[in-house]
Amino acid sequence: MAPTYNAGDWLAGRWARYKLTGAHRIKVGNVIVIEREEQPGIFYVKRVTQTRTSGGHMPTIYVSSDNPAGTDSRQWGWLPITSVRAKIWFRFKRA
Repeated sequence: MAPTYNAGDWLAGRWARYKLTGAHRIKVGNVIVIEREEQPGIFYVKRVTQTRTSGGHMPTIYVSSDNPAGTDSRQWGWLPITSVRAKIWFRFKRA
């Protein structure tokens, strides 16, 4: 997520089950932590750029890296909302 976040920065977030509505809501612009089904135990910090719901199907999100060379939904496609592990609230910049 460079240049927004850099190596050594500490990120503070809230770990919860998120949805597109309600108290634990994810919306476009949020920075989140995701864990992909294909890579359990590996966490990515990404920005939500799109959300969608399809009648009766699980809501999905499209995520982007702030780093143009980063890996994101351009390679992965739409992700289920259940892949969201946390929403980032703020960071502590390294000195």
